[in-house]
Amino acid sequence: MGNSGILPNRTEIGDKSFSPTIDRFSLFVLSFLGILAFPEIEEALETSMGAKSGLVTVCGLVTAIPLIATYIGKMYVRIRS
Repeated sequence: MGNSGILPNRTEIGDKSFSPTIDRFSLFVLSFLGILAFPEIEEALETSMGAKSGLVTVCGLVTAIPLIATYIGKMYVRIRS
């Protein structure tokens, strides 16, 4: 992973350059929590989605987890600056 520069859609704040470590860590933790929560989410959606509840759950988690991880990374940068 050599040189870790600024992530896309991020700006440098002052003289500080931030590592993408927080983004990667939050992505890993949220992915782990998503795997643990998958059966409960699928069961909750099964009443309204039927047989497609698993597919809907996977699509929702694949969409939501990176968005939340990016939000956490941006919030961390704002707090730290």
